[in-house]
Amino acid sequence: MKRRLLLVAIAIATASWGLLAQTSFSDDFESYTPGDLIAQTSTTWTTWGGGGTADDAPVSSEQAFSGNNSLKLFSETTGGGPADVVLPFGGVHTEGTFTFDMMMYVQSGTGGYFNFQAVEPIGTTWALEVYIDGSGGLVLSNTSGTYGDGVVPQDEWFNINFNIDLTANSWNCFVNGDLIASFNNPVNSLSMLDLFPVWSGGTAHTYVDDISFEHNPPMLPDWDAAMSGLNMRSAGLTGQELKIAGTVKNTGVNTINSVDLTWSDGTNSGTETLSGLNLASLESADFVMSDLYSILDGAQVVTVTVSNPNGETDMNDANDSSSKPITGYTPAPYKGVLIEEATGTWCGWCPRGAVFMDSMSNTYPDHFVGVAVHNGDPMTITEYDNGMTSLPGFSGFPSVAVERDLIIDPSQIESYLLPRVTEAPLARLANVVEFNETSGELTITVQAEALSDFSGDNRLNVVIIENGVTGTGSGYNQANYYSGGGAGPMGGYENLPGTIPAAQMTYNEVGRAILGGYQGTAGSLPGTGTTGETYEYTYSYVIPAEVNVNNIEIVSMFIMPNGEVDNALETGIEGSTTSVNNAFANHMAEVFPNPFTNELNIRLALSETVEVEMILVNSVGSTVASRNYGQLYGNPVLTFDGADLAPGVYFVHLRAGDKLITKKVQLVR
Repeated sequence: MKRRLLLVAIAIATASWGLLAQTSFSDDFESYTPGDLIAQTSTTWTTWGGGGTADDAPVSSEQAFSGNNSLKLFSETTGGGPADVVLPFGGVHTEGTFTFDMMMYVQSGTGGYFNFQAVEPIGTTWALEVYIDGSGGLVLSNTSGTYGDGVVPQDEWFNINFNIDLTANSWNCFVNGDLIASFNNPVNSLSMLDLFPVWSGGTAHTYVDDISFEHNPPMLPDWDAAMSGLNMRSAGLTGQELKIAGTVKNTGVNTINSVDLTWSDGTNSGTETLSGLNLASLESADFVMSDLYSILDGAQVVTVTVSNPNGETDMNDANDSSSKPITGYTPAPYKGVLIEEATGTWCGWCPRGAVFMDSMSNTYPDHFVGVAVHNGDPMTITEYDNGMTSLPGFSGFPSVAVERDLIIDPSQIESYLLPRVTEAPLARLANVVEFNETSGELTITVQAEALSDFSGDNRLNVVIIENGVTGTGSGYNQANYYSGGGAGPMGGYENLPGTIPAAQMTYNEVGRAILGGYQGTAGSLPGTGTTGETYEYTYSYVIPAEVNVNNIEIVSMFIMPNGEVDNALETGIEGSTTSVNNAFANHMAEVFPNPFTNELNIRLALSETVEVEMILVNSVGSTVASRNYGQLYGNPVLTFDGADLAPGVYFVHLRAGDKLITKKVQLVR
């Protein structure tokens, strides 16, 4: 196979079809000599800088999928580069079909990256960015959101393919033939490929081979309704309900007033008619179906199909369906994921961090624990800022630390948050708070009930955060590189000025104090923790006059000996006073017999009517059973059947209203 660029004009004489021009290109790098710089040698390839050798990349014989050569893209710094090579697509494409195909090889423990530019000149708008981390995790995103994720192999070649219907705004990505993302892109335009080796967590060592693309302009039949993608999240928590929403487009000649929509996940389905459209040729309409989709655990695919435009037969069924792969994650009991965002009012890209942090807080309020760690502005806490920016892999603003384990871009939060929600924590946290209105002093007792045995220098810590922060000085003005929309939509910031006046800004999740230092409080937990035991440590903090006590939240965290955060909890003060009654109330229940064979009885002592839930966890922290008993009062006896369980030690975790109860039981045969 040789590299080629093909421009073809095809005349088709029908009433509904016009003059078409096809563009295609392929390169297997076999016509070059190893060591050749691709942009210097090729008449098609170029570089981000547009000339010279500083950002060019060499052809290499070190790896090849076909033949002997490939293109080598290596970076030894977290900032990426210096290689930054560009493949133009023969113009800006906004209609028609576009396919892109490429073989990639990523060395183990390193990352990779490439993007599609939307328009000309280069650097104006990113249509899509593809991130690969050092573990093979792949994420598709742009400034409007994250569209899919998957895993690619390391130390072996894999195929990545995009099948895009620009007319219908339907983007589909495949890895080794498996669909990993299907979406409609707010930046529905393509002009060039940018290959830039970078991974924020370390080095990027990538080879690419057998690159090809093909663009075909639209061919419009009389009747053709198309799905332009689904506007649904690609992941969520098990049981969350999603709106079945998307966009339908008239890709035919005749005006469309009505269509039928059918959704299916392979088991469940529903159909309804969408009427009153009045869609002229190439016009689109957004829709939300009346059914809600409840996320299942694990992988699933939701497909929506459009049919019967104006009751007529659709003349092109190739674009009738859009599919959304969705992954459901079942949270481990009592798990919170700490997400710390490095930000600053001087940072023009940091509105991206605020948008994604707010989105995650609203979407996953029970499991997302967010802190905005400011730098170089009036909200900076120096000790916190120094700790954040000293984390391995930290390369700039905005950045997000996930449980202090790795650094990612804010647009990637959801992809890393959800898998970690499923990981059983070492301890269940509770915050017990007193507030003295006269002195402004908060007394915070963090309680940690061990869900598994632990040892070593584990620590507790507390961060005070404030929402709704405003200021009047110039230091509260927010720099905004999204102004004007050139970088794409970003939660409304594209409609605001390049420097947003302080009077228009409100800052959320602002870290106001870190009470145990960045590393946590030494000695706050014992060197050895025993499952079922509760440990506590008390902090005090005087709220400054400029901080609004009604907007305060308390973040507690369990820090492991390696400095990573195992669990986190965010709670409010609950007005001016919070009860200091122990959140753990083991005296409210007794279990019998213990040990038990098949049936276990749980007698409760409830002084008021409360919602009662039970989770049974095995000795390694995995949930093996759960029950919701609804509203209970008095001394009910709950019976649990353990006939299907293996013998061993289990922990009964009960939530009775705001009280937490844990009992250790043993199943014997």
